[in-house]
Amino acid sequence: MAAWIAPSEKAETGKQNTGLLRTIMDQTLAVGRSLPPFALIPATAAFAVVIALVAWKAPTRATRFVVFAVWLRYILSAFHTFTFAASPLGLSWNALGSLAICAVGLLIIRSRKIFDVGLSPFYVMLAALLASAAVNDNMAGTADTIVKFIYLAVVVLATVDAIEDMGADSFFKFMLWPFIVPFGLQAISVMLGAAKATESDGSASYIGGFNHEAAFSVALATGLLVVCLGRRFGAAMKLLLLLLCGAGIVLANYRTAILAMSPLVVATLMHGVVRRFVPQQRPFIAGAMGVVGALIILIGAIAGAERFADIGTAYEQRTELIKPQDQFTSEDRRLLSGRPFIWSGYLLGYADAKPIQHAFGLGVNSWQGTFSTYAHNTLISALYEIGAFGVFATLFLWTWMIVLAARVTDGSRLLLLAAHASFFILNMATMPLWMIEGVIFYGVLCGATVASFTASERRRKAERRRQEEAEARSHFGAAITAS
Repeated sequence: MAAWIAPSEKAETGKQNTGLLRTIMDQTLAVGRSLPPFALIPATAAFAVVIALVAWKAPTRATRFVVFAVWLRYILSAFHTFTFAASPLGLSWNALGSLAICAVGLLIIRSRKIFDVGLSPFYVMLAALLASAAVNDNMAGTADTIVKFIYLAVVVLATVDAIEDMGADSFFKFMLWPFIVPFGLQAISVMLGAAKATESDGSASYIGGFNHEAAFSVALATGLLVVCLGRRFGAAMKLLLLLLCGAGIVLANYRTAILAMSPLVVATLMHGVVRRFVPQQRPFIAGAMGVVGALIILIGAIAGAERFADIGTAYEQRTELIKPQDQFTSEDRRLLSGRPFIWSGYLLGYADAKPIQHAFGLGVNSWQGTFSTYAHNTLISALYEIGAFGVFATLFLWTWMIVLAARVTDGSRLLLLAAHASFFILNMATMPLWMIEGVIFYGVLCGATVASFTASERRRKAERRRQEEAEARSHFGAAITAS
């Protein structure tokens, strides 16, 4: 539950002040409520000044757009008690903000071929969504998800443009600034003692007044992604930023994000340390770091044994996790925060659907009114709502981007692949693509992937041309000699 921990005061005055402040916090910071106005409004004004200065200094339109889009989303999330409400147009203010970002982004990004490498996988997803909408007569319910994927494509292409215009390292330095919002608001919530109780074990989450710890944790994870992909922050600065991001995610207390970001953090540390040694020594150093990393994970698992004990229990019961929901005991329903219980409902609901719905799903957002919460797994949600075609489209998008990352020839390949692995893990226990914060994470990641792949392809083509020209000169010289 939300709590206020007031500074120590003397006797009765202190008790009265504590009681008053506790009442304020109970009213404005109940579970999932925004931070109180006396903290949120001045902080927002300060954030706005900072981001305006950053946008003014940004050298390209694409960079300014991405920085502002990310900042705006986090501000809208911080004011969710207002922005989640319906506007006079019928849509929520959040939805209007997303539409505005899509519209502005489409004006800013450069024109491309229709089957551009950054666009192609989205057509399969669009086809799956439209097919599901047609089968279930659910075009209105599908529109918001289509907008999310347009938003994703816009962020991907704008990120590509920004990186191509100014270079990845300079871009990611600018991209750090929007994250003053989630990290700043989290710091305020810690100072106010404003925490949301999210687990039955009594643990608390400091989420800066955001609506849900999942969205907030994914926002922090995006900051971590930016730090990891920026390769020229300096060793000391990068380590400091990694510690800050890690501390923020731990304070947010969302197990899924903590576990999911592990591959990216490990790859970043290995990449940063190993490349400082000569090539002959790198395998030994990488092996030693792997051992150290395993020990750290083991120590962390022991220290948080109670918090992460569900994972071991789930592994032991892996063949019995999915079953009719009426067969779940109260203890079963608490396992992994109820995820096996949730997944069972969706999977069995899908199994009971019509044959055509097995192919195209029961319709986007069809879970509302049937289940009390979203599926907490992107593939299970896609199966239920968009069917087997939707699962294929989702996996096609992920695989497309992973293959592009694998074909990158510069030093970012390991980091990109680790980031995609982290995103995949995140999707197995929550649904980042269901929230705009997750769309931003994946948009920045895919934008960096496409930009690195495109640069690698240009280098490959240039190298092939040089080889062909060298061979031509060699043949010409041989012919002259022979004559």
